[in-house]
Amino acid sequence: MKVELDDWQQEIIDCEDRYICLCKGRQIGGTFTFARKAAHRLLKNPNYRIVVLSLTEDQAHTVIVMVLDYLLANHSSRVCTGMKRPTKSTIQLTNGSIIRSRPTGDDGSGARGFTGDVLYLNECSRMNEMVFEAAKPILLTTGGHIWMDSTPFGKYTKDKTKFNYFYKAFLNKNEKWKVFYKTSEEVIHNRPINKTWTATIKELAIQFLDEEKKEMSKTQYSQEYLGLFTEDLQQYFSDELIKKVCCLEHPNGIKQNGEHFAGVDIARMGRDLGVIAVGRRINREMIHQVDNIVTSKQLTWETEERIIGMDNIYNCSKIYIDAGAGTLGVSVLDHLLRNDKVKRKVVAINNRARPLDDNKFQRLLKEDLYDNLKSLMEKGEIKLLNNDEVKMSLKSVQWEHVYRDGQPTKVKIFGNHTHSAEAIIRMAWCVKEKVINRLVYSFKL
Repeated sequence: MKVELDDWQQEIIDCEDRYICLCKGRQIGGTFTFARKAAHRLLKNPNYRIVVLSLTEDQAHTVIVMVLDYLLANHSSRVCTGMKRPTKSTIQLTNGSIIRSRPTGDDGSGARGFTGDVLYLNECSRMNEMVFEAAKPILLTTGGHIWMDSTPFGKYTKDKTKFNYFYKAFLNKNEKWKVFYKTSEEVIHNRPINKTWTATIKELAIQFLDEEKKEMSKTQYSQEYLGLFTEDLQQYFSDELIKKVCCLEHPNGIKQNGEHFAGVDIARMGRDLGVIAVGRRINREMIHQVDNIVTSKQLTWETEERIIGMDNIYNCSKIYIDAGAGTLGVSVLDHLLRNDKVKRKVVAINNRARPLDDNKFQRLLKEDLYDNLKSLMEKGEIKLLNNDEVKMSLKSVQWEHVYRDGQPTKVKIFGNHTHSAEAIIRMAWCVKEKVINRLVYSFKL
């Protein structure tokens, strides 16, 4: 079905300025807009080269999929076939034009080795400053263009000594950039009704934003949906801690010593990513992550089959599942509890009651799960995969204090790319089990 563009989207697509910066709220169609712009440039200009850099491999692939969908629907004869057919990271056209997408890596290594006429930095506010230093030389010999879009992630570099690249572009003090600024509220309320944006969808979107405004703090909502550069939010896991802990390569084969545990974060309504994180408890002091299985747009039965298939490989002692992701999480849990293969292994980890002394109980909160993982990381008792998805997910976790009159101050933990982190905090909860690997050793924690 043909998507009708908003006026601001068409303006960005038509814009010929060399440097374009879009600061935005979430889910307004920013990536879609630049993907369409990229497709038009490739079609119009023979031997044109576009390089796309994203935080993770999955995000990089998403841009390619959006470009390819448009080309196949409207100009399929222009897309190369055979040896030059499209891949997850590359599309070549018959006029010699090409678009490549790469995950950036921590230091921008994914950007090196390319020359381009356009450098598109997707969701760039969370990229390290080293990424921009490594990426910009792509345009040195071409006089090329820079496009970038992002929801803000603070004004400053990691060391707090200067403004970060995205915020400086947004300020545009040297008038180098063509700056666009769009909030989620503005786009949702003003987008005209059409075949793909029906009155029902619009009404539900407005209702969703109203619910988010009530549930989120003012600072958090301002960043995520109003696209504001808020400085009250802080990164939960430091870059140094992530670098220290994410040091493992994906193992070859399954080691039999130790017990395996899995944490599952279920994708909501088929739109988010879902992740299964698998860890091996080596001994009393150490957990190693051995797998990080990422899925997207899966139906309920597919999610259940993926969990069962994972257990067939690793034979987990426990599978900690997020049963708080609405009706989908509850439905998956209910079906797994009726499966003879895994029903004694599955544990609903969200809002789980845990026993205290004197026969009292306390609710298990998200903060407990994150605190447990951070403690293990700081004590050197867990090692995670050296994987871009894992590292970027941990980096995206933020926290802030929430103040409400007459109530104790609370810590709010959140993020917009926390799928792997949510699975890992559940996997790491295995340290709280009273008995670990009874066949090999037994102790209480």
